Amino acid sequence: MKAAAKRMSRTFLVLAFVMSSGATAFAQQTMQVGASADTQVLLREAEALLANNESQRAYDLLAPRETALSGNPYYDYLLGVAALDSGSSNEAILSLRRAVAGAPGFSGARMELARALYEAGEAGEARPLFVALLDEDPPPGVRDVLNRYIYAIDTRPGRMPSRFAPFAELIAGYDSNANGSTDDQQFLGFTLSPENVETDSAFIEGAAGFDWIVPQNARFTWLLGARAGYRNNPDASFVDSGTVSTVAGMNWRSGSVFGRAGLDAYWSSRDGESNENYGGIDLLLGRQLNEYWDISVSVRSGALRYDDAIETLDVNRTLYTLGTSYRFASRGRFSIEAIGGSDDAQQSGSPYGNSKAGGRLSLGVPLGDSNYLFASVGSLESEYDGLFFGLPREDTQLTSILQLEFRDVFTDGLTIAPRLRYVDNDSDFGLYDYQRLEGGLMIRWVAK
Repeated sequence: MKAAAKRMSRTFLVLAFVMSSGATAFAQQTMQVGASADTQVLLREAEALLANNESQRAYDLLAPRETALSGNPYYDYLLGVAALDSGSSNEAILSLRRAVAGAPGFSGARMELARALYEAGEAGEARPLFVALLDEDPPPGVRDVLNRYIYAIDTRPGRMPSRFAPFAELIAGYDSNANGSTDDQQFLGFTLSPENVETDSAFIEGAAGFDWIVPQNARFTWLLGARAGYRNNPDASFVDSGTVSTVAGMNWRSGSVFGRAGLDAYWSSRDGESNENYGGIDLLLGRQLNEYWDISVSVRSGALRYDDAIETLDVNRTLYTLGTSYRFASRGRFSIEAIGGSDDAQQSGSPYGNSKAGGRLSLGVPLGDSNYLFASVGSLESEYDGLFFGLPREDTQLTSILQLEFRDVFTDGLTIAPRLRYVDNDSDFGLYDYQRLEGGLMIRWVAK
C-alpha cells in the first residue's frame, strides 16, 4: 500500500491543477490580487521546481517566507505540497489546512490535504475528503487516483496481532580483565588486594527472557520485555554476576515524526550478594528528514543505587544524545551521536558526581538475507567533581564493539554471533586506569 501511495503521490501536483475548477485562473488571481510582484516571482519559481519534482528545493525556497506570506492560499498550497513531497506530512497538513480555510473552493488544496492526512496515518479523516472530491465530477484520470486511495484505505490491514517471543541465550568466551581493574600491583605505596588487580578469565553466561510487542494500530505499539542472566568467571569468581532487567514502553510514528517512551530497570548481584540496581525513564523524539536521513534527540534519566557498604557510589544519572542516521539499505544504517550528561552524587561528600561528554559512531550492514554485521566505537569523558585521595580525577573511556550475526542457522530463530568488545579507560587516577578485551560466541534462540 505504501508503494502504491508513493506512485500515486507523484501525479498529484499536475492532477490538482487539472481538477480544480479553473485552477490556473485561481492561481493567477491569487497572485495578482494577494501578492506583490516579487511574491509572484517566488510562487512561479516554486511551481517550476515542483513541476520538475524538486520538492526539497521548492520547500527551501518557500519556507523562509512563511511568516510574511502565510494566509495567501496559493502560497500555503505550494508550501504544503513541497513539505509533503519532502517527507514532512505533519507540516504539510498545517499549510494545506490554511489553504483550504482561505479558499474552500480550491479542490487541489483539498486533494493535497487528503493525501497529507493519508501519509500521516490519518486515514479516517482523509477518506471523507477523497469521497467529497469524487462528488465534484473530476476528470477520469483524477477519479481513478481518488478511487485507488479510497480502495487502499478500505482494504488496509487491521490491527496487527501481538507477538510474544521468549528467548534463551548462551554466551561463552574469554575476558582479559574480568574485574575491570588496573594492572598495577600497588597504589600510593599500598599493595592492592588481588581482587583489585586485573584478572583474566574464561566466562560462560546463560540467560532467558521475552519480548512482548502489542501493536495498537499502524502508528502505535506497546513494548514489554525482561531478561535474567548469570555469568560465571572460573578464574575470577569474586565477580560472578547475576542480572535481571526489564523494560516497558511504547513506540509511535505520525508521518515523518517518530518517538519512544519507556521505563527500564535492572537489579544485579556480585559473588552472590546484592550489588546495584537502577530504575529510570528513556525518551526519544525523532524526525525522518527524507528517504535516507533522520535525526533524533533522546534523554535517559534514572537512579543508580549500590549496596549499603558502597552507597557512596549512589548517583542520579542523566544522559542526553543528539544523533543522525543514514539508511543505505532495508536493514543498513550508519549513525552518529553526540552524548552529554551527568551523575549527581547522592551521598554528602561523595566524590563520584561528574559531568559527561562524548560521541559514538555505529554501523549496521546486512550481509545477504540472513546475516548481519554490527560495529560501533564511542568515547565518553567523565570529569569528576570531587577529589580522590586528594587528587582530581578525569576519565576518558573508549569502547568498541564488533559483532557478526548468522541468523536462522540450522533452524528458524537460532542466531550464532561471534563478537569482540574492547574497553580502554584512560584515567589520570591510576586506580581506575585499565584496558579490557572480551571475545565470545553467543548462541541465541527466539521462538517464532
